[in-house]
Amino acid sequence: MRECNVLRCPSSRSNRRGFTLIELLVVIAIIAILVALLLPAVQQAREAARRSQCKNNLKQIGLALHNYHDTHQVFPPGCVSTSSNVGTGWCSTATSQAGQRAPWTVMILPFLEQAVLYQEFRFDQKFTSWSSYAGSTTNHAAFQLKAMAVYKCPSDPLSAAEKVAANYRGVQGGQTSPTTSHCNYSGNSNRRFHTNGILFVNSRTAFRDITDGTSNVLLVGESHYNTTTANSSTGAYVGWASATNASTEGPYVGNLAAADGGINSSPVDPSKADPREHQSNHFGSFHTGGAHFLLADGSVHFLSQNMDQGTFRGLGIRDNGLPVGGLP
Repeated sequence: MRECNVLRCPSSRSNRRGFTLIELLVVIAIIAILVALLLPAVQQAREAARRSQCKNNLKQIGLALHNYHDTHQVFPPGCVSTSSNVGTGWCSTATSQAGQRAPWTVMILPFLEQAVLYQEFRFDQKFTSWSSYAGSTTNHAAFQLKAMAVYKCPSDPLSAAEKVAANYRGVQGGQTSPTTSHCNYSGNSNRRFHTNGILFVNSRTAFRDITDGTSNVLLVGESHYNTTTANSSTGAYVGWASATNASTEGPYVGNLAAADGGINSSPVDPSKADPREHQSNHFGSFHTGGAHFLLADGSVHFLSQNMDQGTFRGLGIRDNGLPVGGLP
């Protein structure tokens, strides 16, 4: 009997079997279902990591602020101005822009291991407030120089895209009306200054001045109300080295904000529209439900956007005796 050739043997061919089209479609469908189930969990894990990084950023900032206080016996000014922040007509002339000097975000650079970058600035010269309100040639070049990861929340897509953006604001005070009326733009009541917090224009606040207790007063808060090239109506933007601009156009408070309008309560969607009219009196974040805050004692807490507004505003004031119970 003739031997069956392996290549031609019918039984051998019948034993070889591949996937049918239906089986392939079933496998693909199962994989798609598994991906759909796992994707939200992966996204949640990534956001948890981003929130953890944001919290860690504030802890580093808090340590730098405390080290600055240990060295100088006061916290840094929220922003330095050569014009008095209590002088009548502080914003009555555009020439007041010439007096804008370093913000707290620049003054603590040596305590963030950025002494070389600190040396790039000239503190006796005008600082840039907005990209369209340039400081001296040296300071404007330094303003555009470097991204600072410690000042950026990784959950903010606009901040990630804008090289010099920052997500953390010094708390200049609280309550619904400004505590200084000498430099608040009559054309837009949302642009305002406060002086009853810890970090405000020409502040020299020490621990002894925080009579409400360091665990009851906000020092720095998270904000996603950043004016970037992506959402600016004029193309101008604010950076981490921005000074506070006082002029006849009203104050632009670059790295300061007040516990005033609430958390995530601005009517402006910062991912789509220019938030410049709201950034001085609102805090917020791209985290769900609230934002991170650094307290004067160095601790970091996530505050709910649904917390009582009176309690929130009281936390922004250093010496009003409120809130009695501390953090909610």
